[in-house]
Amino acid sequence: MSNSSVPARALAAATYESDGFDECRVPISGALRTLLLSAEELDPEQRSATRLELLELLRRYVDDGPGLLVLTGIPVEIDVARAALLRLTSLLGAPLPQNREGLLVKDVRDRGTAIGEGERARYSDSRFGGNLHTDGVEAPLPAPEVFTLLCVRQSERGGALQVVHVRDLVRALSEWPEVLETLREPFHFDRRGDQERGEPPTVRKPVLFEQRERQAIAYLRSYIELGHEHSSSTPLTDRQRRALDTLDRIIGTLALTRVGKLREGELAIFDNLSLLHGRTEFEDDFAHTRLLLRTWIRLSD
Repeated sequence: MSNSSVPARALAAATYESDGFDECRVPISGALRTLLLSAEELDPEQRSATRLELLELLRRYVDDGPGLLVLTGIPVEIDVARAALLRLTSLLGAPLPQNREGLLVKDVRDRGTAIGEGERARYSDSRFGGNLHTDGVEAPLPAPEVFTLLCVRQSERGGALQVVHVRDLVRALSEWPEVLETLREPFHFDRRGDQERGEPPTVRKPVLFEQRERQAIAYLRSYIELGHEHSSSTPLTDRQRRALDTLDRIIGTLALTRVGKLREGELAIFDNLSLLHGRTEFEDDFAHTRLLLRTWIRLSD
């Protein structure tokens, strides 16, 4: 059969190019595959051994490596995928609510909004790119330590992920000590409507801080700008704007260091304390719209 007779999506799936996530990809197998895909529960001893296996992968790829692990070979049937994601999440720790309604699994897809539009629209509800960030910046600290993305359907055009590690940012910013000092002071982050009745519409916290006894970052520039526009907040000072502009410039120079595109059936685990991430703008086909499933995780000790 010639390539001209092969559907474009099938051809793309068969001819994936290598990318910056290749060194992070690990096929699921053995007990881990059984736990994620079986409808039956493992006995406590098997579950403990499987958790240790997963934690060793996280140590190698997330803690000591590039900050993410990509598990391959997850079925993309939505019910199976959702169950597998929740099983993995519970193996690592406790799933965290992603909004005030208590949502534990977020459908990341284009809902036709722009970043920061209205009171509640978020980055994950749009198709637009850029704006490298960490997840959960609209909530008070402590931040979600880990988040996951399971690719059920991928866009044919765009949607590649870019990631930047905080250690590289801090190293690059070391020649601007005043910028580092400013980023360690509190900013107002817009809550995106997730505050309870009577609570302020922003949360004050630094961009650079420590959590779990290590350097961490919480960032999404547009949420900071929205936060400082509230009447109850103080406007951004010139010093704060210079610090954010410098941070953005460094992020821009590092954003092409590691770029990858999740493939359908891949489950990525990100270090949300250390890794900024963003995507390139994507376009959906009417019959095949991009869908990723996301959880936020508080790790078990």
